[in-house]
Amino acid sequence: MMNYMTPPNSDPAYAEFVRTVVATQTVYTLQDGEDYFAECPSEVYENRFGEPEAVYCFWHSSENAADCRCEEWQDYRIVSIGLVDFMYDILIDMDQDQVLAGIAFDPNLYGTEIEPIELLGDLLDELTFAGRDDFPEYDELQGYRLEWERIMACQEKLH
Repeated sequence: MMNYMTPPNSDPAYAEFVRTVVATQTVYTLQDGEDYFAECPSEVYENRFGEPEAVYCFWHSSENAADCRCEEWQDYRIVSIGLVDFMYDILIDMDQDQVLAGIAFDPNLYGTEIEPIELLGDLLDELTFAGRDDFPEYDELQGYRLEWERIMACQEKLH
């Protein structure tokens, strides 16, 4: 399997993912018997050892996830995750573990690779736009995002 990266703001499938998961409050993934996410190597990003970063894959519908149940993922099960749990537990953990999110990959693993906190920001923006930002974790998630953006702004100034 190969995966291809498309910039998030130019990928209609990424935009559909963000809109749909906010509307349905559900994200889908594939997991093996030990609860590991469907994972593939990044085609774009490398770690400090020159190896591809890990990419965990997520979809906006169970049908799209099912389409990718082939080859090494053929025995994985489709799992639904509530949006708040996805943002609060999974994306933050992925950021801390330096794992990328693979969004709306097709069976050829063509889709968007994105930093988890960039995805979190897009989801928070869509939640605000949709008037669905009234859940208890919203302020904490926004704070995490803003801290990440501050850190990134300082790093960019150093280079």
